[in-house]
Parts: sequence; C-alpha cells; structure tokens
Amino acid sequence: MKRLLTLLCLAAGLQAAATPLLETTLVFPTAPLNKPNYRIPAILQAPNGDLLIFAEKRNDGIGDIGNHDIVLKRSRDKGRTWSAEQVIFDDQDATCTDITVGLDRSTGKLWLFFLRDKKRFSCFTSADSGASWQGPVLIHEQVTKPGWDRLVAAKGEEADHSSGGRGAVWARGWAQRYGVGPGNALVQLKSGRLLVPARHREDTGRGRLRSFAHCFFSDDHGATWRLGGTIGEHTSECQLVELANGDVLVVSRNESTEDAPDNLRHLVATSKDGGATWGPLSRAEELLTPRCHGATERLTLAVQHGKNRLLFSSPASPFRQAEHPYGRYNLTVRLSYDEGATWTAGKTIWPHPSAYSDSVVLDDQTVGLVYERGDKGSTHYWDEIHFVRFNLAWLTNGRDCLP
Repeated sequence: MKRLLTLLCLAAGLQAAATPLLETTLVFPTAPLNKPNYRIPAILQAPNGDLLIFAEKRNDGIGDIGNHDIVLKRSRDKGRTWSAEQVIFDDQDATCTDITVGLDRSTGKLWLFFLRDKKRFSCFTSADSGASWQGPVLIHEQVTKPGWDRLVAAKGEEADHSSGGRGAVWARGWAQRYGVGPGNALVQLKSGRLLVPARHREDTGRGRLRSFAHCFFSDDHGATWRLGGTIGEHTSECQLVELANGDVLVVSRNESTEDAPDNLRHLVATSKDGGATWGPLSRAEELLTPRCHGATERLTLAVQHGKNRLLFSSPASPFRQAEHPYGRYNLTVRLSYDEGATWTAGKTIWPHPSAYSDSVVLDDQTVGLVYERGDKGSTHYWDEIHFVRFNLAWLTNGRDCLP
C-alpha cells in the first residue's frame, strides 16, 4: 500500500510538472509623466521563501542621472501579489544605481551592491530576509585600481556618457563610469567564494576610454573584498554562472562599435580559477542583442535533475526598426543544455518594447522573471516592471519538464 501511494504521488507530481504554467503580475506600474520611473530590476528569493524585487526609483523621471532611490517590493505567494514599496536607501539627491543582489547560503545573509552617486562601489546587507538593511558600506578601494579613478576622457568623449537623450546629462567634465551587475548577479561558488560581476573603463590610447567588465570576490563571507580579473574589451553589464565542472561563465553586454548596429551578440568568457583570471572572449551567436543587459541563471544540474540547464533572458531583436527606434523589444527566454556553448531559440515573454530583465529559480523549480516593458505600439520600454512565473514545460512547449 505504501509503495502504491508513493507511485501515485510520483505520477501526480510528473503530471503537474508537465502542465505548462505561466502567471504574470504588474509590480511597478506607470506613473504620470513617468515620475517616478522604476528601472533596472533585480529579483531574489529570500531565506524565508519570500520573493523580493528591487528597483531604482528614479524620482526625476526616466533619465540615467538624477535623484534615484533603492526600493523593493515583497511577495509571500510566489509573485501573485506584491507588498507596498519599501525604501532601502534614499541618498537625498544622489544617484543610486546598478542594484546587484545575491545570497550567501552559508550565513543566510542577503547582499545588495550598488554605485553610490554613480561613482563608488558600496553595499548593504540584510540578516532578516530583507526586512531591514545594514549599510551603506563603502568597498570602492578594495575592488578597483587607483588609476581607474584618475582617467580623463578625450575631448568630446563626455557625449558618450549621456542618457541617450532621455532627459539627463552627466556633470560637466565627469569622464569615468563604473558599474556592477546588475540583477541577481552575485554567485556563490562551491568553494564558498562570493563572486560579483562589475565593470570599469580603461584608456586604450589617446585618451579614448573603453568598457571592460571585471569581477570582485570575497572568501570570508564579505568581511573583505578583493579585485578579480578583467574580462575583456567591449564587455559591460554582465552576469555570472558556475558551470558543472567548476568553471565560471560570464555573459556580457557587447559595447563594440564594429558590430553595431545590426550585428551585435552577447560576449562570453570563462574563468577556471574562480574569477582571478579570464579566458578569451567569444561571441554567443544565438544571443542576438540590441546592446542591452541580459540575465543568466542556473536552472538545473544533471546530478540532481538529469540535465544541465541554463537560462538566459534579453530582448532578442534587431537594433532598430521604425516602430522600435531603441531596438529593445521581444523579451525572450532561452535554454542551454551544454553549459552555455549553444542556446535554444527560446520563447517570447513579451514581443513589444522590453529591456532589462532578471530571473531566479524558486524552491519549487519554477522560474520567476522580472522585466521592463511598454505597451504594444509604444516606443517606451521603460514604462512598467512586470513579473512572470513559469515552468520548464511552458518554456519548452511540453518537450522538457521537471518532476
């Protein structure tokens, strides 16, 4: 009788896993005149099971520079409903940007990294699943080289640092831009190391500053941080994933002018020493991109669920079309069954204007994904932030599922 009940439960579980699941919820709606405007979301499942979505609250509107706070919303029912907004940090009129989060599984501590005033690496921590936050703590000197702060752009290059004509400009003469993540981008390796993706600029000659991703890490649960390896020229916003063999894969936005506007692909590289050094860059040919951030996440390992599966989400779109002047639309989720060597054609989450996204695998093996989007017929990919929860059966149209 006990064996029969076990078999019946297993069959019911397999049937449930094979049933496609897709749920969607609006988390941050459009405000009048986009003031405030919520951008660059990150998502994390806290130790108590709650889902947390973080965002930049751009009080002045859609520009990349201005009065930006760090806020979160919480869900206790796997994303079906969301709490009121919780302010983590209001730094007066300063720009708090590039929210990057992660969990130390050993301590249960949540980490939130960001750029304070868009210039200095800083962080918060939480020991109570995000109910309260400690910080900010400045870690800038630990995770940068002194020369990076002293770089000066060539005359006229300041224009490269504009917000794309969307209402904000950089301070005059300000030449250097750092970045971290963004998204659920801190990874904890099997060794316990906490590894965080970041980026900076370097002078490649004649005062021309180019974008380079790098990483930093801690081997003492965040008591101290160390600068890791530089990843490669034209890399930028990126996320990391530990591969089954212990290597670390980085998937980066592509800032190359040679490949733009209609031949951009995300750039990838691997590290065999936990981020201390990185191998050569290559183009992930399936990962078409209009120059936008993409989210990378481990779904399963073969030793636990039969197959190695990775997830990747970003706008899969040409750079520009008449109805899409920014080139950011067709938010798509892809799978890799060979640890990032190749990727499936994927499935569209939202075919209309859409941009930054982030994902997390929940404790029931469903996927939570948060993303920016605008309405059909709009050119505004920045208007709203939505959440979707789906399973592998939905993503693969029933061709693959998890028990």
